[in-house]
Amino acid sequence: MDEPAHHTGTPRKILLATDLSARGDRALERAVDIAQRHDARLTILHVFEELDESTQTYGTRAVPSWHRPPNAATMMKHRIRQGLRSDLGDAVENAIILIEEGNPAEVIQRVAVSEQIDLVITGIAREGLFASRPVVLGKTVEHLLRQLPVPILIVRNRARDAYQHIVVTTDFSEPSAYALQMAARFFPTQPLHLLHASEVPYSTLVDDSSRHAERYREVRAGELKEFLASIFLPENDRRRLIPMIEPGPPAQVIRDYVQTHAGDLVVLGTQGRRAIMEAFLGSTTKSILSTLPCDALVVRGPRR
Repeated sequence: MDEPAHHTGTPRKILLATDLSARGDRALERAVDIAQRHDARLTILHVFEELDESTQTYGTRAVPSWHRPPNAATMMKHRIRQGLRSDLGDAVENAIILIEEGNPAEVIQRVAVSEQIDLVITGIAREGLFASRPVVLGKTVEHLLRQLPVPILIVRNRARDAYQHIVVTTDFSEPSAYALQMAARFFPTQPLHLLHASEVPYSTLVDDSSRHAERYREVRAGELKEFLASIFLPENDRRRLIPMIEPGPPAQVIRDYVQTHAGDLVVLGTQGRRAIMEAFLGSTTKSILSTLPCDALVVRGPRR
């Protein structure tokens, strides 16, 4: 499948993929906010599994055909459309609402590619009945993160304001470079806190662990400088970067930084991987997403 040609600036075509759960309202709020701020076209898509009308009952006795609902799927679409219009208010005039049947991941991917969507927005997955915390990545989102060549914004919190404290993670890889470039385009005025976190090797084997950690930080700072010199980034965007090197497990460091400094968005770069390498996403990416207290923008590196 060919990758869509993404807009080179802020997102112009936004797709909200919603499961209509209570937490989905947060993604709806954020999608409307981003679309209005950037004068972007907003498409709202809800996909439900095919209905087997043979299992639909209308009572215990035979009912005349003129008393039966004409089509269960049509009625569901009508109710969903009414609910979305009620939630959107005046914003509905500028939004396209699509209600489709089928496999959610496949339909979302088809619509995103055919409509040349710049940004897909979704909420976190539903909570299980006895879950101690929300399951952030449902099977639909995991599929999209593996396959969809479009940035995906996973919304956890209310959209009280535009994103202000943006953290871009980097491991000096090509996908993380692409994520940084995308963040600079999507957020053209905000400072970008560029954070590299990794564990210090052999720290338990040295006499002076503090000096060892500082030396490791110096080495990583040099690698970060080389990384930035190797990628295309306009000078105005480079001046907005705030580089940070922190030792420690990436998921823990990123979570602690966000909690301490009130970060409201983390940008992650990932690469679509074959099942032989990783069943779903890279383990670090999954760990970060599962523990973040804020929204996350996941940018998949371009296919070669």
